[in-house]
Amino acid sequence: MTVKTIETAVTVGNSNDVESIQLTDEDRREGKYSHETLAKILGALNQDGLVVLKNVIPVDIIEKFNAKMCEDADRRISDPAQQYNHGVKSNILQRPPIADPEYLKKDVYFNSYLLQVANAYLGPKPVWNWLTANTALANTGGKRQPAHKDSSFDHPLFPYYFIANIPLCDFSVENGSTEFWLGSHAHTTYLDQQIASTPEDIKPYPTTLVGGRIPPILDEVREKRRQVCPPIQPACCRGDIMIRDLRTWHADVQAQWYTDEELEKTTADTIFDTRPTYSEETT
Repeated sequence: MTVKTIETAVTVGNSNDVESIQLTDEDRREGKYSHETLAKILGALNQDGLVVLKNVIPVDIIEKFNAKMCEDADRRISDPAQQYNHGVKSNILQRPPIADPEYLKKDVYFNSYLLQVANAYLGPKPVWNWLTANTALANTGGKRQPAHKDSSFDHPLFPYYFIANIPLCDFSVENGSTEFWLGSHAHTTYLDQQIASTPEDIKPYPTTLVGGRIPPILDEVREKRRQVCPPIQPACCRGDIMIRDLRTWHADVQAQWYTDEELEKTTADTIFDTRPTYSEETT
């Protein structure tokens, strides 16, 4: 699960809606989606690679997390050793406060609606192997990430991994919401990604090698996809969970929070590897 925090900015983008799924009274009573609603969610993930589960976490829990993690973000940004996602000084990774029992909330870490979707989309008993907080910094001088995938390997061409983003504040086009390329997951292979030709190219991606693929999408491939389906910056609110198939192209865009002077005090991202592993067990 990835926690998405603090995005406040003025930016330019397309806000065409992603599929947003509201809870019915029955869903809330039962603690799970009906078969009909689950079918809509799976349809959105298979078609778009992105879906928003609306109002599945109490807002008061989210506000508590936000206050705690804003304090941590302030501390990190003043650290000269801080690393940045993709080497662009607009995005950092944090760690959610899992060591504090006060923040170990079932609605966040074992959300019944999210787990239902995970089992339906990825198959029974999916493995949760990565937890981080992906923070888009503001006042970053118009910086943005390149359109990319969160992988640099020959990934499977079927649903094998997804990211669940829990926003700690409301975000939209107006305040720098993440850019997504809907449907890109269903029409992409690792050959769509750039090749690292120099040591400089792999600096933001420590697990990659010169001559290998890196996460950013090739310019010509990106522009060809734009003609079919241009990127959007969908809204997402506190209490929602945004699910993204790992293969879906996306990019954090500029936000307005910290000053450029503050950012000059700080530097690519905690290393993570989303390469699939396969069990020898069969069922």
